[in-house]
Amino acid sequence: MDIKDKLKLGIKAAPHIKESMDMQKMMKITMLALLFPAAGSIYLFGMKAFWLILTCMITAVLSDKIFRKLRGETTPDKSSVITGVITALVLPPSFPLWAAALGVIFAIVIVKNIFGGLGNNIFNPALMGRAFLTAAFPVLITTYALIPRPVPFLNNNTNSSIAETAATKAVTAATPLSKVRFENKNYNIGALPYFILGEKKGSTGETFSLMILMGLAVLLAAGAADWRLPLSYFGTVFLFFTVLWIVDPVNYISPVVAIFMGGILLGGTYMVTDPVTTPVTPAGKWIFGAGAGILTVVIRCFSGYPEGVMFSILLMNAVTPLINRYTRPRIYGT
Repeated sequence: MDIKDKLKLGIKAAPHIKESMDMQKMMKITMLALLFPAAGSIYLFGMKAFWLILTCMITAVLSDKIFRKLRGETTPDKSSVITGVITALVLPPSFPLWAAALGVIFAIVIVKNIFGGLGNNIFNPALMGRAFLTAAFPVLITTYALIPRPVPFLNNNTNSSIAETAATKAVTAATPLSKVRFENKNYNIGALPYFILGEKKGSTGETFSLMILMGLAVLLAAGAADWRLPLSYFGTVFLFFTVLWIVDPVNYISPVVAIFMGGILLGGTYMVTDPVTTPVTPAGKWIFGAGAGILTVVIRCFSGYPEGVMFSILLMNAVTPLINRYTRPRIYGT
């Protein structure tokens, strides 16, 4: 068969069936989805959030580029930008820029590149960066600024115990989660609008829940995130909080409010859906999301730590290789 006949038959090198969603496209969509919580945080916290995000982005890109150059790698890797943005979003808006840069360097160099770079890291780099900062600077990581920019139409009642506005100083351990865990405060369904529209203290990107939901919609609509992961995670958290709330509604908050409180939405949208550190099999995705959800509820309700999203996802990252091993699909014919 000559060359002309081969061209007529359309003979090409493998692979013949290509995936429409490649890594570069996935990262672009993820960056687009991250714009929503980033914009929401800048609206709420002003230039503090802007400089924090910018510092983390620049530090991530430079540290990744320098380390890869030292190893002789020339292939471009844009995932460092995503790591920088997510790291900024999981930190308090009043967090010192120098400390945030240190956490990003740890995430990029130690967690990501030491393990071989993109696709080889076991743990989510941004969450490990925050875990490092939690151990290194426990006071700074729990110092949250009050909302400097009131959310429209939610501040008509100045005596509201839910709205926390008109102040710019930092307060230690005063988030709604801390109040629930350590002060036995219970938020009912009436608090939901405040949590959805960002009128609460918390990490830079976790406060404006509506923006996070818009980012999740972008990821799912574009196919950049597998729907099984957030569904299993949010569903498990909702189910277990419902059981606790039914058994003891005085000491446990409404499951609807619990979803919008703290970092559950942010973690379930951008960290649980990480394609590198989560299982690749369909069954494994369900197991990962459910396991992370159970651990989140257990840590929140029965430990001495008010938030369990970070630790729950990192613990499930550690067992992802085992989940992949024991959930491999059966080969056809065996």
